[in-house]
Amino acid sequence: MTKNNKKTYDKLINESSLSRVWRHSNEHDCGAMTAFRFAGACGHGDVYTSKENAQRNKSLLAKLKSKGYGVTKLHGRYPEGGSTKKEISYFIVNLQDNAHFDKDLKKLGEEFEQDSILYIPMGALANKEGSKAILIGTNHCANNWLGYGKTMEFEKGRMGVSSPIYTSMVNGRPFIFEEVGEEVKSPQTGFGHWAMHIIAEQEWQEIDV
Repeated sequence: MTKNNKKTYDKLINESSLSRVWRHSNEHDCGAMTAFRFAGACGHGDVYTSKENAQRNKSLLAKLKSKGYGVTKLHGRYPEGGSTKKEISYFIVNLQDNAHFDKDLKKLGEEFEQDSILYIPMGALANKEGSKAILIGTNHCANNWLGYGKTMEFEKGRMGVSSPIYTSMVNGRPFIFEEVGEEVKSPQTGFGHWAMHIIAEQEWQEIDV
């Protein structure tokens, strides 16, 4: 495959993924979050390694999937310390219209010490009247710019079938979702579901990546 052909192929795959995300957002409540963090103890503790952040994200993914939520990977980047860092977040779909969806996201945001999670009511990405995406503060850190339990209307996002998703701030940092990745499939066997639930119950430090 030539370089130009690969670029065209990647663009088509991303547009297809965006179409899927767009469709979900018009049919169900959705959200976005990550377990990545620079360091523990509100950013003042030991710096997390790439492996540790991968362990944290795998734990978050297992918890989300074990609750029956749809998950699509979001590949993004943000500036930090004069360089550009890469991060994987998750676009989460409330496929079964669980009434506790927002509470689950807030609880997981708190568990993984995230400054905030993004909650997207059905139709918000299409600017449906009365439907607005909101950021919800999920930790008690003094340096949390939003504040625990506080909310802020999220108006600086945009999404189109042939363009990336852009956001202004995620966890207090400028963040750009460059690419919508693959949809994470649910296990197809009983043993697969069993393994997923075991991982969801493990401490993230114990998880293999």
